[in-house]
Formats: sequence, structure tokens, C-alpha cells
Amino acid sequence: MRANRKTVALLGFYFAYFLSYFIKLSPSIIMPVLQLRYSLTSAETGFIASMFFLPYATMQLFVGPLSRKIGAAPLVGLGMLVAATGLMLFSHGTTVAVLAAGRFLLGIGCGPIFIGMIYFMRESFEPERFARYYGYGVLVSALGSIFAAAPLKFLLESIPEEGFFTGISVFTFAFGIFMILIDRQPDRKHQASHGNIITSIARDIRITFSSRLLTAGVLIWIIQATSLVCYQGLWCTKWTETAFPTLNRFSGLSGIAISIGAIIASTCGENWVGAYMRRTGRNLKRTLISICFMHIAATMLLSAVKQTDSTLMFCISLLCDVMYGFSTATIVVQGGIYVKENTGAAENASVMGVYNFIGCIGQQLSQWLTGVEIDVLAGITSLGMAFCLTFSTLAAIYLLITLTSALLMRRNHKDLP
Repeated sequence: MRANRKTVALLGFYFAYFLSYFIKLSPSIIMPVLQLRYSLTSAETGFIASMFFLPYATMQLFVGPLSRKIGAAPLVGLGMLVAATGLMLFSHGTTVAVLAAGRFLLGIGCGPIFIGMIYFMRESFEPERFARYYGYGVLVSALGSIFAAAPLKFLLESIPEEGFFTGISVFTFAFGIFMILIDRQPDRKHQASHGNIITSIARDIRITFSSRLLTAGVLIWIIQATSLVCYQGLWCTKWTETAFPTLNRFSGLSGIAISIGAIIASTCGENWVGAYMRRTGRNLKRTLISICFMHIAATMLLSAVKQTDSTLMFCISLLCDVMYGFSTATIVVQGGIYVKENTGAAENASVMGVYNFIGCIGQQLSQWLTGVEIDVLAGITSLGMAFCLTFSTLAAIYLLITLTSALLMRRNHKDLP
């Protein structure tokens, strides 16, 4: 593929990634509206939103092998066609079953994008440019997250969501055709050496879990994956409205603040992490553990400040949101680099597929189970306290995961004290 065609294809992957994050995180704005309209419980709300992640998770295992066989861009293009169908179904759904079916198709359609983008970058550009292009991808995803917050809330106040998502669906279908046509050459270089798809998937899983370092990385990946969809992707707007009723019209700022933190991480995080490692003498493994502790602190701070309805506490909560987004995006970027440093070039995208598979299973369970916990706790305490206790539970789980990851890294290498 020529250089200019590679650039156009990369921009196409970026836009697809933007769209996938918008689709993934828009439930934080859409689902509260549907919850009121159709009298859904929090458990039903979490179930509908979480149905995105079952097929999305499954797709992660197939993206690497399929990219080698038909090409990453055509695979993403086909996914966009399926996503367009899901958007159309979700926008006109009126029951739990139909809404969940729409989210299910969206999960299938968006499944190839992240790993396909990584695979395309690794195959099309020099290794030294990977971290920069990957960071730009995280920046694009943060922009998608921003659009899925306050701007979407503003748009839906003046445009019926059925019409809005129908328009997005038509555009997504056309964009899918573009991605199919931009790069129609499969990867012949690795095709023969990996056998059939099932054999390739089994091999990728074996590579991932035969290494203590990669297993520790999977656990860390679960933290950012579940954090993103539980808070920014579903409950942040509802929780902010509940915690600060007098500032209800500003609740959409919570999602924007998280995305601002993610943008800071994606644009400046590489330099910040490098400076931190040089100053402290920490390697990437220990730095990832430190970032996880930062994220746990942000989660606990949110539970602490979202208990008093005041302008001061609202502003502090937004700062906590920035910290939450920064730590989450830093884990995404540095976690991707961590996998790159501990795998060969041919295995990188496929191992990342295993990471995303495990992370997405956690996302599906976390969205649904947090909804169940909120329903249970709201029956014995206030809704605001139910949110605080639910996210405190998540912070405790993240602490256990982080300590387990640190132990696995220590057993693998003596340089981690």
C-alpha cells in the first residue's frame, strides 16, 4: 500500500475508533432517558447497555487471525455495516429485548476496530512510530467520549434520538463501504504460518497465559476496561445528577471532565511517564502498578465527594473525574506498550485481542452487576449512597487486582521489589 493510502486508511481507523467510543459510552446519556421512558430498573438498564460487550469480547479473539486472512480495513468495514444495522434497531427499540438486540449487533460491529487498528499500525509503519500513533488513537477515543457526553445530551434536547441515530446509522453504513475499499489486500506474510483461525486463537491464548508478565497485564487491563464502561459509559451522568440535584443541568460535564483527563494522558502521558520513570528509577511494570493505585484513589475520592450537594464539591468531583480519566487512559496507552515490549511483532495484535476479550467480559459483567447492586442498595439506603457504596466496592476489587498483578510481576522478575 502506498504511503498516502496508508495515511488515509489510518485516518479511517481513527474515525472508526471515534465512532466505537461514542457508541460504547453514549448509554450514560441515552439510558437514563430510556429508563424513565420505559420504566426500566437499574438492573435492566445495565443489562441492555452491557449486551454490547458479549459479542464485542468474542470478536477480540478472531480479529488478529481474520485481519491476516482478509485485511484489517475490510474487516473493520464489514463491522461498520453490522454496527449500522444495530444503530437502526436500537434507535427504534421500545422493549428490553429489542434494545438489547440493537446493542448486541453494535458489539459485533465495533469488535474489530481496536485490535484491527493496532494490527494495521504494526504492519504498516515503523516500530518507533507505533507509540505515537497509538497515543493519537487514544486521543481520538477521548474525543468520541466527549461527544458522547454533554454535546450528545444537548443535541437530544432538540433532536429526537430516533432521527439522530438513524442518520448516524446511514453514515456508518457508507463509511463501512469506504473501509472495505481502502485496503483490499490480506496479509500474505503471516497468513500461512498461523494455520486456521481456531488454531491461531488457541495459540494466542496459550502465549498470553503462559507468561506471568502477560497474565499480570491482563489483570491490569481489566481495571481500565471495567472502569471506563461502568462510570463514564453508564453511570457517571446519573450519579452526578443524583449527587448534585441543584446543579443537574451541568451533569454532562462529568463525562467531559473524564475525557479531558484522557486527552491529557494521550497527548502528554508518554512524556509524563518517561519523566516519572527517569526521576524515580521505576521500570514500566512498577509504573503501571503506581498508575493503578492512582486510579483506585480517584475512584474512592469520587465516592467521598459525591455525598454533599454543593458547588464546591461538584467542582472537586470534576477534578476527580479528570484524574479518573487520566489514570484510565494512561493504563490503556502504557498497557499497550507493555504488551508490545513483551511479545513479538507477529503476536502483538493477537495477544491484545486476548486482553480485550477478557476485559470485555469484565465490562459486560460490571455494567450488569453494578446495576444489580445499585438496585439492592437503593432499597435500603438513598440512591446517592447506593452509587457511592457500589463504586467503593469496585475500588476494593481494583485494589485486590493490583496487588495480585504486582505479585505476579515480582515472581517473574526480581527487579520489582
